[in-house]
Amino acid sequence: MPDHWQNFASRWNRLGSPMRPCPEDLRNFQTALGDSKGSCLLLGVTPELANISPRLTAIDNSPDMIRALWLHEKRPVLGDWLDMPFEDASFDNIIGDGCPVLLEFPQQQERFFAEVVRVLKPGGKLLLRAFVCAAQAESPELVCHEARQGNIKGFHAFKWRLSMAIASQTPNYTFLVSETLRIFDRQFPDRQQLAEVTGWDMQDIDTLDLYQDSIALYSYPPLASLRKTLPKALVEIGLMYGHYELAERCPLLILERRA
Repeated sequence: MPDHWQNFASRWNRLGSPMRPCPEDLRNFQTALGDSKGSCLLLGVTPELANISPRLTAIDNSPDMIRALWLHEKRPVLGDWLDMPFEDASFDNIIGDGCPVLLEFPQQQERFFAEVVRVLKPGGKLLLRAFVCAAQAESPELVCHEARQGNIKGFHAFKWRLSMAIASQTPNYTFLVSETLRIFDRQFPDRQQLAEVTGWDMQDIDTLDLYQDSIALYSYPPLASLRKTLPKALVEIGLMYGHYELAERCPLLILERRA
């Protein structure tokens, strides 16, 4: 999906919470990580997390994302999260922001967590901010109605919430991200009118065009379903939330690798 990630990377600076980690998310990651000085693996090249550990290695499968976003002096590893080029038990801690959303549920997510267990040392932590749909599903039509009523403050929260509503009505919570744009255009044929009603910036609204003709699949299972994909070796020891709009759908899972 080179075109999808090239376009995504080019508009990174137009994205906001909850899609990108905000300062509160970073503080939560730092609090959960504690004072660990061990080796840390970052899944993806999220620039906000690039300096969270002095012994950081990042891995991403998109050269476009690496070129556009990574400014850290240590070059990332180009590789697949489902088959990482690292020895067993290579890292003391692993962190990631929104990683499961890019993997089909449940098979790819199960493979992902199994691979994390393989490269994480016993006693190490996996810190993962997940994006999950509501436990009680809502329809895309309801989300769009809420937007028209002025009940959704930020456009990026609306975009994520609309995608989550689509996922909740899809088998295995996995869908083509281009479906978000298709439903949006059907519900809101006049973007300028929507901007006037909601106060949203047109440049933010136009970030939806990133999804045009994309073949990327996104997954938003409920938290309870995501937990079922965790192997027994990963034990949840904590859960943290932010206070921004839609933060209740973006929990930071704190997991420990048991022997």
